[in-house]
Amino acid sequence: DVAAVQARLEVPLPADRRPTDWERSTRGLEGAHWATADMAYRRAALEAVDGFDERFPRAYREDADLALRVRRAGWRLERGTRVTTHPVRPADDAVSVRVQAGAADDALMRALHGPAWRDDAETGRGRFPWHVATVGAAALAVGGTVLRRPRLAAAGGTAWLALFADFARVRIQPGPRPGEEGWRAEWQRMLLTSARIPFAAVRHRLTGTLAHGGALGRPVEATPWPLPVAAVLFDRDGTLVHDVPYNGDPDQVRIVDGASAVLDALRARGVRVGVVTNQSGIARGIVTAAQVDAVNARIEAELGPFDTWQQCPHGSDDRCACRKPGPLLVLRAAAALGVHPAACAVVGDIGADMGAAAA
Repeated sequence: DVAAVQARLEVPLPADRRPTDWERSTRGLEGAHWATADMAYRRAALEAVDGFDERFPRAYREDADLALRVRRAGWRLERGTRVTTHPVRPADDAVSVRVQAGAADDALMRALHGPAWRDDAETGRGRFPWHVATVGAAALAVGGTVLRRPRLAAAGGTAWLALFADFARVRIQPGPRPGEEGWRAEWQRMLLTSARIPFAAVRHRLTGTLAHGGALGRPVEATPWPLPVAAVLFDRDGTLVHDVPYNGDPDQVRIVDGASAVLDALRARGVRVGVVTNQSGIARGIVTAAQVDAVNARIEAELGPFDTWQQCPHGSDDRCACRKPGPLLVLRAAAALGVHPAACAVVGDIGADMGAAAA
């Protein structure tokens, strides 16, 4: 019942000075629970929970979500004995502001795993409530100034300054001291980013809440992973219609048996339908884009309307990004339909179609 074994990470730090904020952040991996930076999962365990939830594109939330789902499915996670060195990667002065983008995923984590998800995943609490207070104090100061209420503005400004100073102190105190290499640049970096981080964190949290269907006063309601199929994307030639190489003649369209019934059944269930097709005949000069459009129109006349048509007009030697088995046609179709790519099923007759689906 052991689903995965986590290595013991070691983060080498400078011996001649105290670590910077970014170095300490990386060192946090040494005590992080279930970080997939070096963690071997059984394939059976990943298959049992349908792998990573692809709605989490950023560090540590995807690890935490996977660990929670695996453990709730009855598996155990263990720490192993292998030791792995994890160096601190180079970063610019604004990295601590950029990583606040992860706050966008917290709304989804809360919806999927409840308000205690941080405790359950053993990730630590974070400072988000303090960031909200800091942004609120700044808003109070600005509002008081605009409304010409000096006491209100002074109260907000004083509160913001106190919260900012405390946040900067907490970040500066464990870092390089005066006289140590790089201390001046680190202090300057901490002062500048401590002023920006609360606003970035709150903005990203609001963005994540809205992106996942929540709103002020209304929590996010999330669908557990894996997502149900919301759209089915069909290859054209050899799947919906019999393959006529480089067909530019609508009169040669012959519908594959059963295609109409399948499409009608999907539409009746509220599933969106679309077409993703390579049409390299356009690049080869065998057919024109207008001829391909005419064939597509005949297919729609016989099979009913499709919610999206996505086609690649390039040849195999063009090295374009959209030609299947690349994923771009599927991604474009998902965007056009307003669904997550993972909620799309792809139906085709050759390996390129399956490659696009897997990619």
